[in-house]
Amino acid sequence: MSNSGNAILVLLPNTAFREEEYFSARQALEKRGLKVVVASTVRKGAVGSEGNLVDPDLLINEVNPEEYAGVVLMGGHGASQYWHEVKAHEIIRAHEKAGKIIAAIDRAPVTLGIAGVLKNKKVTGHISIFEKLINAGGNYTGAKVERDGNLLTGEGANAASAFAEALAQALTTR
Repeated sequence: MSNSGNAILVLLPNTAFREEEYFSARQALEKRGLKVVVASTVRKGAVGSEGNLVDPDLLINEVNPEEYAGVVLMGGHGASQYWHEVKAHEIIRAHEKAGKIIAAIDRAPVTLGIAGVLKNKKVTGHISIFEKLINAGGNYTGAKVERDGNLLTGEGANAASAFAEALAQALTTR
């Protein structure tokens, strides 16, 4: 998949992703002319927290990290599916090595911690996972949105709009 450098990869849990986080981020990115490519572990019917379905563009195992300008991990209870997903960790590490934007919201920042990219970074996320972020070496702030270099994290659903705007800004001002 060729993209001329402006496609953004969204890793979407196959169930229980927070719809307001996903739809806010997608809208903010597309509004700025960025192409959104959704990857998941299912090809059809990823189910959101309110029951809406999203058909991913590709399976996570088909992702080539070099083809994307950034990666965004969506939150919700389903975000834990990527905590121990080796391919997700490979994608995150490849983006970190290339200095690309890595973003996660709600419970998804735990995946960043397990992938090893939170050490000594300011980070936020859902209050229920703050200890996991600290244990991964992150400096948990509890802010609605936190940016530290190429890392952007959001607290959760009540920060969905602010996270979406910060994400779109980070990806268009590089």
